[in-house]
Amino acid sequence: MAKSRPTGLTRWAIHAPTWLYRSRLGFLMGKRFLMIEHRGRKSGTLYRTVIEVAGRHQERNEWIVTAGHGPTSDWYRNLKAGTLEAVWIGSKRLAATVRFLEPQEASQVMGDYERAHSRTAKALFKGMGVSYDGTDEGRAEMMRQIPMVGFQIER
Repeated sequence: MAKSRPTGLTRWAIHAPTWLYRSRLGFLMGKRFLMIEHRGRKSGTLYRTVIEVAGRHQERNEWIVTAGHGPTSDWYRNLKAGTLEAVWIGSKRLAATVRFLEPQEASQVMGDYERAHSRTAKALFKGMGVSYDGTDEGRAEMMRQIPMVGFQIER
């Protein structure tokens, strides 16, 4: 049986962050979220996806996010096909390049995220349907299944 699409208040709540960014009110989402504009790898349709920021490399001006639903996430597959249009941070639409993190680096970023946001990390892991033993080795193994993407903002 196919899942039904959300309607009413649930649908509005899901799409509210996108409308905030498009209205140049993305700053209301704080520094924990960004929005990417990407094209469908087959359709060419422009999509906008709001994603939680898992980490930052200040010196590279890079924002790192997690594909929480794994490598089958549509936005991730679109980026793999080279379809990034822009990244929205706060109220600014910015050009960026995409970098796909290796599992070891992703594990380090996720470890930092987990220490900074332990409750959210636990909920994220549960939502992704993964668990691990809390060790660095276990996290590294988990991150082989959950890709991370860096967006280096062009200056």
